[in-house]
Amino acid sequence: MDFLRPGCSPLASLIRDQISRCGPVPFPWFMEQALYHVQYGYYSRPRSRIGKEGDFYTNISTGTTFGQILAAQIVEMWSALGKPRDFKVVEQGAEDGQLADDILSAIENSLNPAIDLAYIIVEPIPAKRDEQRCRLERRFPAKIHWVTAIHDLAAINGVFISNELVDAMPVHLLEYREGCWRERYVTSSAKSFEFVDSPILLSVVAEAVRKLPVPVQTPYRTEVNLNALCWISEVSSRLQRGFVLVIDYGFSRDEYYKPDRTEGTLTCYSRHRRSFNPLDDPGSQDMTAHVDFTSLAESAEHARLHVGGYTDQHHFMVGAAESYLKQIELETNLSGLRPYHHRFLRELKTLMHPANMGMAFKYLLLGTDPKFQAPSGFKFAREPRRSLGLQPLGQGFSAEGAVSK
Repeated sequence: MDFLRPGCSPLASLIRDQISRCGPVPFPWFMEQALYHVQYGYYSRPRSRIGKEGDFYTNISTGTTFGQILAAQIVEMWSALGKPRDFKVVEQGAEDGQLADDILSAIENSLNPAIDLAYIIVEPIPAKRDEQRCRLERRFPAKIHWVTAIHDLAAINGVFISNELVDAMPVHLLEYREGCWRERYVTSSAKSFEFVDSPILLSVVAEAVRKLPVPVQTPYRTEVNLNALCWISEVSSRLQRGFVLVIDYGFSRDEYYKPDRTEGTLTCYSRHRRSFNPLDDPGSQDMTAHVDFTSLAESAEHARLHVGGYTDQHHFMVGAAESYLKQIELETNLSGLRPYHHRFLRELKTLMHPANMGMAFKYLLLGTDPKFQAPSGFKFAREPRRSLGLQPLGQGFSAEGAVSK
């Protein structure tokens, strides 16, 4: 057993009470309470989470360039759909609304005035909806809308965006020891929360485990994110025609479950300090597990979506920023490098840097039609099925100038 301090918070007391009444709880339930409890969860509490004053840095922390580039990709996807009038962008995991602000500002100020979109945020937490409204509703009253869950949406034509959403979904924790997989549950004593092993009881977990390679080293701990697989199926059910763009930390299945990754990927963050104690003071720290993009892509295909692209952020930015860089070069030749050029180039460099964000984030593109043109962010991507370890298919998505490596 691993002994960790539970703290004395109301949420810790709530969890201990559940354990005392029902016995050890599955880790996904514990993680859901720690992150999303409506009153005490990490994401429900009024605090800064992103940037210098928060717990971690992310793409949005670099400035407006990330949203500006995504806005251009959205316009390309709108064009690929034939420029429909009823075009919608749906974002889930919008946090404080900064990315929505950056995207809508870029489209409104400098991109394509012909595009008339509705921007819908899926947000179940009332406090976060209020925060998003304060930022967005006055500036974009005719464009911005909210729903509390995906099933509240009517079928749309457009784009679903998730930026660092899937890595925060509750995961099952597994351990391979003495020739078999077991699941890790959470129990408690008077002064600590503890992990305790259990046989795998759910058939869906057992099915997911059958896809995992047999570990060479033991004990071997890892995660399975079944919530992500259900989520992509639900998204597909609301996407009549269009794209899904998933941006997150993660790997293909072979990389995720490689032999030397013996402790899995589950990580916690608080005030820019990294830890590996998910049972410590629930509600006070972020928890994240990398995304198995192969399993996500397989589930998407079962839900009748098509894999259109998969790449790292470095290569995505090379393709997506190409037109901007050409424009900067042209303007510089005419009148010199301007201050906003400096800002764009500085932020782009941070987003692309291979040692930081450039290789950590991955981009998965899915769509309702295999013949759709992928946006320019996938121009220099490898063939996605090969990169993800999926079975090859016939001709599918195309990206002009795409490279197969």
